[in-house]
Amino acid sequence: MLNTVNSVKTTTSTKQPQQQSQLDKDMFLKILSAQLSNQDPTQPMEDREMIAQMAQFSTLEQISNLNQAFNQFMTSQQNDISRYSNMMNKEVSWINEETGGQESGVVKGIIKKDNQFYYQINDQEIPVGIINSAKDVTTQG
Repeated sequence: MLNTVNSVKTTTSTKQPQQQSQLDKDMFLKILSAQLSNQDPTQPMEDREMIAQMAQFSTLEQISNLNQAFNQFMTSQQNDISRYSNMMNKEVSWINEETGGQESGVVKGIIKKDNQFYYQINDQEIPVGIINSAKDVTTQG
C-alpha cells in the first residue's frame, strides 16, 4: 500500500500549484480505488469509514465551491471600485434629472448603495450612469 500512496503523491505533486490545493471528484475516486484495491482482505474498510470519507469529501467540495464563489465576488467588487475610482478628483458634468439643467462638480468619493454606484459631488450622491463629461481638475487654468 505504501507504493500506491507514493505514486498518488507523485501524481499530485506534478500538477500546477493552483490545482494541487483542490481535490476534485476524480482524485478522490482514485484515492478511494487505491485504498480499496490495496486493503488487507482480513480487515476490510468498514461501511462507516467509507461513508464518513464521502461525507468529508462532500463537505470539502462545498467549501471549495463557496471559496471560489467568494473569490469571484471579491474580484467583481474590486473591479467595480477600480473602474469608478479613476474619476476621483475629476470635474464631471451631468444633467440634473429634477431641473433638467447642466450641473458640475469635483468627484470626492464613491459610494455603493443597493448595488448601484454613486459619486460624492458637492455634498450630493450622483449616480455614475448620468455623468456625461469629465475632465482633469489640474488642466483648468
